[in-house]
Amino acid sequence: MLKRRHPDKNRILLVNITRLGDMLQATPTIAGMKLENPDAKITVLVEKQFESICRILPGIDEVISIDLGMTVRSLAREHEGIIDAYDYIGELVRDLRLKDFDYCLNMSSSAYTAMLLKLVGVENQGGWTSDDEGYRVIESDWAKLFATSVFHQNRQYNSLNLVDVFRCSADVDKHPLKLQIEVDDASRTYCRDLLAEAAFTNTGPLIAVQAGASQEKRQWAPERFVRFVRELIEKHNARVVMTGTKKELSIVEPIKLGVNSQNVFVAAGRTTIPQLSALLEASDLLVTGDTGPMHMSVAVGTPVVAMFLASAFVFETGPYSAGNIVIQPVIGCGPCNPNKSCGRPDCHDTIEPEWLAALTIMRLKEDLHSLPAGFIDPQKMVVYRSYFDQYGFCNYEPLSAVPDKTLERFRNAYRKLWLDDLGGYVIQAPENGQSSSSLKLFDSALEGVAQVEALAERGAELISQLQRCISDATIPAAQLGEINSEMLEVDRKVEELGFQHPPLGPVTRMFVFGKENLSGTDPLQLASQMKSVYQDLKRRCIKLVNYYSTQS
Repeated sequence: MLKRRHPDKNRILLVNITRLGDMLQATPTIAGMKLENPDAKITVLVEKQFESICRILPGIDEVISIDLGMTVRSLAREHEGIIDAYDYIGELVRDLRLKDFDYCLNMSSSAYTAMLLKLVGVENQGGWTSDDEGYRVIESDWAKLFATSVFHQNRQYNSLNLVDVFRCSADVDKHPLKLQIEVDDASRTYCRDLLAEAAFTNTGPLIAVQAGASQEKRQWAPERFVRFVRELIEKHNARVVMTGTKKELSIVEPIKLGVNSQNVFVAAGRTTIPQLSALLEASDLLVTGDTGPMHMSVAVGTPVVAMFLASAFVFETGPYSAGNIVIQPVIGCGPCNPNKSCGRPDCHDTIEPEWLAALTIMRLKEDLHSLPAGFIDPQKMVVYRSYFDQYGFCNYEPLSAVPDKTLERFRNAYRKLWLDDLGGYVIQAPENGQSSSSLKLFDSALEGVAQVEALAERGAELISQLQRCISDATIPAAQLGEINSEMLEVDRKVEELGFQHPPLGPVTRMFVFGKENLSGTDPLQLASQMKSVYQDLKRRCIKLVNYYSTQS
């Protein structure tokens, strides 16, 4: 049973103003809230262009849209435009306040939404808000874990899907083990008529292919898709429907021309979001990258074979339902930084089109739990299958050899650490009291952890001294200054060790976020909070060592 901070939620505001995929990834949280309290009313605040998707997501009682584009244009006009933007936001805040929400989950980490929610003033919150001076504050340890896990250096040590991280940030334990979307009959009828236009001569499986992606570096080359689609059609009797937006026709049409077959039908640019969900529901399987249609496909129950190229990372945003296949290239620079472009995406070259076609057909025939011997080169890629563990958290099991066993051990250790320490789940573990410095067998991969643990202990001791100084007015101010200087040096060394030893990055970054999110003005209360941050760091170091060291 998940540890909860705010168990009673009746009038809920959920803020998620960014992308299609993000709204779909919020659906297990929404469904979980309804499962745990069927009478709860859930209001979603979303950017105007994504309002339509919310209409087909189950569990949402009310949708409020915010026109960010209009706000930005108003500010750009200056003078009266600034007044217009102020009036617009002021009216929105007043409307939200009148709804008297008793809980808010901000799934958007932007400073804009954090400040907006500070103005709305919901007392119980998860995710991001602002303090009285306008600085962003992370309201829960699970949201801190999100910020820690997407910090580029730490990404590869995370194995918790971000859907689960946000779900736990909202204290949601029960959930449907998949994303959710409602497909309406009108959209099903439209897609039946649309597919009737196709001049398919093959009679095999209907395979949807999403060639476009949100970033160019995540898009497989059209010439590779041509070889892949041709293989499906000519060797496996498949029918292929190309999905996408109107803007993605520049990617899709060259594939259609390159294959030059009646068994390729272009639906890109001809479907709304509800109609696309119906089209994916009618398909036997979707082949895609890490895209919004991937999330839609698993929401309607259609399995996916996904290529996670460039910055895409299976453990963060992999398909959230059981039995899907994800291909993660093995390359020194991957997964790369999502905010930087790539002039030479070598990760694309690790996947051969004919091999991908064979894998696609294998998944169509059965829910894969293994791959034939010699089918995959483990030096080029790892193939994963999605499943749910005994606690209801999505995970990805490798169906092929993993080249970096140490990295995999740290992923598993951190998974157990966070489920134990943040979630309160009972994990089979050795004695938790064993300090890293007392281990008889010391793994070189854990270098630096004993130093971090010792620094955490020293930090807690310094806080105790500080508390005595604050309570005793006779102690000279110079002594307070000396303690503060040593604490700053302790904190600097902790953060430095996290950079020097990448496997320690997640625990040290959680420490940094813990420090940054102290609240209040009373010196003794602040000292008490800081002492807890040091104690958290020490406890997590010990658990990390134990969970890492007891793996076979």
